[in-house]
Amino acid sequence: MNRSLFLLCAVWVLALSGCAAPGEAAEPAAESPAAEEMASALWNFAASEEGIRSGSCEEGGAPMRGLLPLQLSIAALNAKQSDVLTARLPEGASLAGAWELTSTDPNFGGLSGLALEDETTLLAITDAGGWVKFGLDGAAPSAATIGYMRGANGKFLSGKTENDAEGLSVRDGIAFVSFERDFRIEAFDIGTCGASAKALEIAKLPATYEGRAIDTNEGPEALNLTPAGYLSFGFEGAAGSRSPIGDVLRDGSAEWSGTESENPEGFALVAMDTVSLPGGKTRDVSLYRAFDPLRGARSVLVWGPDEGHQLTLSRPVITDNFEGLAARMLDTGELRLWIVSDNNFSKMQRTLIYAFDVPL
Repeated sequence: MNRSLFLLCAVWVLALSGCAAPGEAAEPAAESPAAEEMASALWNFAASEEGIRSGSCEEGGAPMRGLLPLQLSIAALNAKQSDVLTARLPEGASLAGAWELTSTDPNFGGLSGLALEDETTLLAITDAGGWVKFGLDGAAPSAATIGYMRGANGKFLSGKTENDAEGLSVRDGIAFVSFERDFRIEAFDIGTCGASAKALEIAKLPATYEGRAIDTNEGPEALNLTPAGYLSFGFEGAAGSRSPIGDVLRDGSAEWSGTESENPEGFALVAMDTVSLPGGKTRDVSLYRAFDPLRGARSVLVWGPDEGHQLTLSRPVITDNFEGLAARMLDTGELRLWIVSDNNFSKMQRTLIYAFDVPL
C-alpha cells in the first residue's frame, strides 16, 4: 500500500470512530492503531522545533534584528462603509474594525499571508519575500516594521521564483511560509533573530495533481500548522476550481491527503487555520477568493458548517483581493478573525485589514 493510500485509509478509520459535519468541532476520539501510525508518519512541530532554531538562527540574534520602522497610515472605514459591511454579517457576528493601510514606502504592499505572532502582534508576509509586523491595539493594527526574508545561505531571497511567499503560520516565534513558483515550505525563527533568520527548508511540495502539472501561480496559497503540530497545505487551483489539501511528512516529503477543500462554487482556497477550543475541540477556518472583471474581487470567509458561519464580501462592500487570515479565541467564547488583502503593489488596489468577532 503506498503512503498516500495508507494515510487516506487511516483518515477513514478516524471518520468511523466519530464523525462531524464539515466545519463542526469534533469530539476527541481514542486513536486507533492505524491513526497512531498515520500520525507517526507526519511531520511534527515538537520533534522539529530544536533543529529549526539551531539551523535558522546564529547566536546573538535579536527579535527586531533586520526589521525597520515602516511609515504607515491607518484609516478606519467611514460610518457608511462600515454599516454596509456590518449588514453582511450573519446573526451574532460583529465588526471589530476595518482599516485601509497606505505607505509612502514602495516596498509596502502585496500582503499575502497573515498570522498572530502573539497576543499583541500580527505578522504578515508579502509576495515579494517581505515581513511586515503590526502591533495590535485591541483588534486594530498600529505601529509597523518591515524586513526581508533570507535564504539558507543568509542572502536575501530575490526574484519571483525565490520570493513569492503566500501562506503563513506561526508558532512560538517560528514562522512557516509556503511559496508559489518554486513550491516549498520553509521555516524562519523570526522570534529569536528577527529578519536575519535564515530559511530552513521543511518540504518540497508536489508539482502535479492527478497526473497534471500545476500552474506555477496556482500553488500553496494556504498553510496551516494545526494545534497538534502537523503541517498541512492547500493549493489554490490545481484542478480548476478544486483546491487539493496535502500533508508534510516526517521524512521531509509532502503528499496529497486525498481530500479537497469544500470551496464555494467559483471560488478558490487562499488561506486556512485551525483554532483550539475549550475541551480539546478544534474549529477550522478558511478563506476563499474569486475575481472577474464584471464583479471584481470577491471573498468568502467560513468558520462553521452553515450560512450562519460564513461571510461573503462583494460590492458594494469595500473589498479587494483578500488572501491572508489569522484567528484567535477570545475570552468571550467568540472567535476573532482578521483578514488582509493583497494589493499586488498596485495603486489601483487597496491594502485592507478587517477584523470580525464571530460566534461558534
